[in-house]
Amino acid sequence: MNEELKQTDGQELSGEELRELENLQILCGNKKRERKDLRKNIKPFLAGAAAMLAVLAVVWLVKQTVWLPGATDTPTSIQTDTKIRAIERLIDMVYVGDKDEEALAEGMYRGLISGLGDRYADYYTEEEYEELLSSQEGYYEGVGITIGVPETDAGEGLEIIEVKEDSPAAKAGIQAGDRLLAVNQTDVTGLTVTETAALIRYAKEETITLTLLRESEDAQISVEVTREKLETDTVAGKMLNDTDGYLAISQFTGLTSGQFQSVLEQLQEQGMQKLLIDLRGNPGGLLNAVCDTLRQILPEGLIVYTEDKQGNREEYTCEGETPLSIPLVVLVDENTASAAEIFTGAVKDYGIGTIVGQQTFGKGIVQDFYGLPDGSVVKLTVAHYYTPKGNDIHGVGIEPDVDVEQPKDEENDLQLQKALEILAAME
Repeated sequence: MNEELKQTDGQELSGEELRELENLQILCGNKKRERKDLRKNIKPFLAGAAAMLAVLAVVWLVKQTVWLPGATDTPTSIQTDTKIRAIERLIDMVYVGDKDEEALAEGMYRGLISGLGDRYADYYTEEEYEELLSSQEGYYEGVGITIGVPETDAGEGLEIIEVKEDSPAAKAGIQAGDRLLAVNQTDVTGLTVTETAALIRYAKEETITLTLLRESEDAQISVEVTREKLETDTVAGKMLNDTDGYLAISQFTGLTSGQFQSVLEQLQEQGMQKLLIDLRGNPGGLLNAVCDTLRQILPEGLIVYTEDKQGNREEYTCEGETPLSIPLVVLVDENTASAAEIFTGAVKDYGIGTIVGQQTFGKGIVQDFYGLPDGSVVKLTVAHYYTPKGNDIHGVGIEPDVDVEQPKDEENDLQLQKALEILAAME
């Protein structure tokens, strides 16, 4: 028996507790020997206390709640269950900190998914999933301001860069250029943008008080603002000149397709004859969202298809009712990923536009979500997707038609300049 096991912060264990610890050590030693004998006959897998998660599979959106059957005991599941109970007993006997049963259980579930070694697999509590789902649908809880670090050191606080139209902040009279000094009397002048945004988003009260400095009036003002469920703007556009329209998509949420249609129509009304779509930095999003967006510009045919573990194929198609009839350039970079690569791959395979920039990220897999009986949710990778021509871009990415590097220390947007040159040469 090791001396360090006998004491915990100077407190000596009782004789009965020492004997139990010795038994646990012997039990673990016996199980280790048994494991060597079992390796030749069975394939080890995690089950026991965590078996309810071991048979899950998921999509980009939750399709149904899965009620899992009970597990069947096997030598490996019995061993795993015994080991978990041994660890729990050790915690009860020698751990000097406070034990949170719920946190221990959640940690075990997360650990099971983490053991897959898949960066895209995850476990969510019911509350975490509800927040994630809201984000994917294109909504957020807030007051409608964008905050950032001021370009100059003059003055205190973070600068309010933008105020969303018709938002609670706009209705309260908050203006772009105001400096944010405090949130509910908490000084934010020394906090980061992320920390300050969290104070606003996660405040216990729905109505919060913002202390602002309005430099034009050289006075501090306090404004009460009530948080609301607001739309996330994922599409923005403008005319770059008399003929060239610019449209940027930051991600693909449930609102993106509608926003894309609205911005595209606005550009057309302003006389757009050529289009530049910017997908740089777009991390992806919902599969259905990118397909709905592409249906507005693609000819009739296949958009993308997926294949799961069993080789089952699911196709996403376009009726081709509104194919794009003007010159198109799509800007991409190394952070263009997932759903944004589905967009890029379809444009390239159909030859309806020129891809400019750098090789894309290379995420050619699909994740699905399945609900568990207690409201928690597991996300797993369940399929590969393929471009219309059958290309698997996972781990490879998509090569642009015109490769243009954008050095980090370069002030000019070389990729945008090249894209405009290409558009100018198109008829």
